[in-house]
Amino acid sequence: MATVRKGDLAVRVSAKLGGTRAAGDQALDAVVEAIHEAVASGDRVVITGFGAFETRSVKERRVKAILGPQKGQYITVPAHKRVGFTPGSDLTNAVRK
Repeated sequence: MATVRKGDLAVRVSAKLGGTRAAGDQALDAVVEAIHEAVASGDRVVITGFGAFETRSVKERRVKAILGPQKGQYITVPAHKRVGFTPGSDLTNAVRK
């Protein structure tokens, strides 16, 4: 199993589009930026077959610290938001093969 980085994806995109590496970089950057902006503004981004990105709210909770000067003590993690991803059916089926 290899790690595929953004540059590797840009090369694959350019090959599929039959263009240059620079064109692949631009296409990939445009898609990533559009997803970033939409999720940051609170929208849900659905790419049919691939998956959905959305902002999720996490409640405040108390956890036991495992590192640092407060190790072993309970600390409060404040409520916050995080990005969630739910894989689509095509992606899920491709992974299960």
